[in-house]
Amino acid sequence: MLGNDITNKLLKTNPYSLVFSFSLVLIGCLGPMLIPPLHISVVYYFWSNYNRAINKHLCSCSCWDSIFKGPYESGVASYKHVYFNSTSNSFKIWTLTVTCIILLYESTRRLTKLVLQKRVRYSMTLLFVSSMFSHYYSWWMFFNYWNDEYYFQWYHQVFFSVTEVVSSAQVLLLADRQVGLTVARTLPVVTIAFIHILASCSDQFFHNVLQGEGYSYQVVRDIGFMISDLLHVMIPLWHLKNQKQTNRIQNRDWIYFFLTVIMGLMVVYFL
Repeated sequence: MLGNDITNKLLKTNPYSLVFSFSLVLIGCLGPMLIPPLHISVVYYFWSNYNRAINKHLCSCSCWDSIFKGPYESGVASYKHVYFNSTSNSFKIWTLTVTCIILLYESTRRLTKLVLQKRVRYSMTLLFVSSMFSHYYSWWMFFNYWNDEYYFQWYHQVFFSVTEVVSSAQVLLLADRQVGLTVARTLPVVTIAFIHILASCSDQFFHNVLQGEGYSYQVVRDIGFMISDLLHVMIPLWHLKNQKQTNRIQNRDWIYFFLTVIMGLMVVYFL
């Protein structure tokens, strides 16, 4: 009876709304499905020289606790496509990964819904798309921190990751054209990006790109970060410039801006 009731409700539902909902789900799934294989393809392009042939019949892993296999396999394990140990760090990696997948799915679903409803602000959508590389890089760094138990520049990465999340949350809000582009909503995005630019120009971007000391993958990585940050500065400021006089940046806003930038750079320096 319950199955018949559900079927009857679906039949009575507008077919266009079903297609709309299915489209949102499908597009929302594309990011989590396609980004990791794309990442591995890029890594293979830059690091293919380090690739080595694996003999599946002779290789083994003595670092695997084999807990999840139980009585089926223990001790030195044979070849597996994926090994994982039942540790607290594995739990952290799993929790972070699931959280990131859900956030990416919901963000993509929201933007797709705004596009289909003709309410999307494309400039903010561009900002969000440009920031996906930074977010994915953050996930990958935390994955490696916990996986390798090597925490060099941990707090430095936490600062950049948290501020990137705050900025993207604001960008997602402003992607809706029904949400006004006020100074209070827009200037934080500019401030965070400006802190990232100054911090990068005094560190990795300066050495790897400007001085030409970085490997090719480091140059591509740092340029990708810089392009996203520059867009997060220029596009919101362009929007604010075209606002009415009453909604433009005032002198007090610039004071708050520079004070926040200075505080942010101090945090980066001490980290």
